[in-house]
Amino acid sequence: MKAANHLCLSSAAQLRASGFSLIELLVVLAIAAVLLGIGVPNMQQYIVSSRLSGASNDFFSALNVARSEAVRRGVQVTLATNGSAGSRDFTSGWTMFVDTNADGALTAGEEVLRVGAALDAPMTIFGSANFGSFIAFDATGRLTTGGGSFVICHGTSLVVDGIARARAVVINSAGRVRAGVMNSANVPVTDTGAVPSCNNT
Repeated sequence: MKAANHLCLSSAAQLRASGFSLIELLVVLAIAAVLLGIGVPNMQQYIVSSRLSGASNDFFSALNVARSEAVRRGVQVTLATNGSAGSRDFTSGWTMFVDTNADGALTAGEEVLRVGAALDAPMTIFGSANFGSFIAFDATGRLTTGGGSFVICHGTSLVVDGIARARAVVINSAGRVRAGVMNSANVPVTDTGAVPSCNNT
């Protein structure tokens, strides 16, 4: 009986010895808090950067498809906003179509080639002044208007705490599409200088 009691007491002592003390637990929690403080902002930056890259790459690809289709078919191909006419806001998506009457608007009988989905908030995409409601490529692959740019933003600011929150897609009058490079302030640069704002004005 004594041996059994001694065995139980010994096991209980071992269990107490194998647990964490309050000080050890506080140290572990403090380390975890520091790691979370470092890791969470970096993860948020990664998510923002990934969303911006994905949206700008998708739009870049769509513009190149529109241009190549215009040349291949020998007819104007237009990519028009699904938003309000003249707003330069492509956030709610776009429609690419064979613009047989070259009026920049989808009309009955014109073939739809692709439809771009709306961007999830807080993402936005705005065109510059030449792209009020649409961007169109003629049969030679040139723009029907002068060159310009589109700005894709995550939120309403180009930069937050020194971190880029925007990308630019630039199209020259010859119809060539390229990604806007970033300046030293992490603001995208177009053919006419740094992007002015997230609504591209």
